[in-house]
Amino acid sequence: RPEQEYVIIRYGGGFFGSSQDQPIDMTGWRIGSAKASEVIPKAFEIPEIDAVERDIMLPPGGELIVVTGTPTYQRNFRENTCVGYFNESHAFTPFLSSSCADQPEDRSDLIRRGFNGECIDAIRDIPECRQNRKPLFAGIIGQDCADYIARNFSYVACVRDFRDSRDFLKSTWRVSLKRSQKLFDPRHDRAILRDRQGLLVDEFEY
Repeated sequence: RPEQEYVIIRYGGGFFGSSQDQPIDMTGWRIGSAKASEVIPKAFEIPEIDAVERDIMLPPGGELIVVTGTPTYQRNFRENTCVGYFNESHAFTPFLSSSCADQPEDRSDLIRRGFNGECIDAIRDIPECRQNRKPLFAGIIGQDCADYIARNFSYVACVRDFRDSRDFLKSTWRVSLKRSQKLFDPRHDRAILRDRQGLLVDEFEY
């Protein structure tokens, strides 16, 4: 199906023979087959936080995943260390990592916060990259604990706490072309990549 068809564009650096490894602006390039092509769109650098899309600046060693159809999560975006939360309500092709930066604090740190045993168990039972879905009884775990869980285990909270980290932004971008039909023959075809001027950058036959 179109939403399961995708191409991965990898940038190894040294664009067009240059010895300098500079990011490439991929927005406006065309990806397609011998019969049809589509323009690579803009994307959100921090999805759900940024108000506007921007050009995709693909860094050396980076990847651009281009999905032909319309996925369940329709925003184009750059991956970061918190996007694993999107797996909670959406399916991604190819697989999106379920690892997030906001791991629960160590048991000793939670004890130092003054949380009781029931609270610590409740925190440690929250799956990675997931919001808490279990009922919280403040009378048992304590109101401070309930507030701590509500405040810290979500995509927005993860971005708030880690967006200034050096490794927050990843080198992979994801976009969808939102076509109703597949772009490539499933058996044999030629994938063609052209820059904004229409010049051939790369092609791949299979």
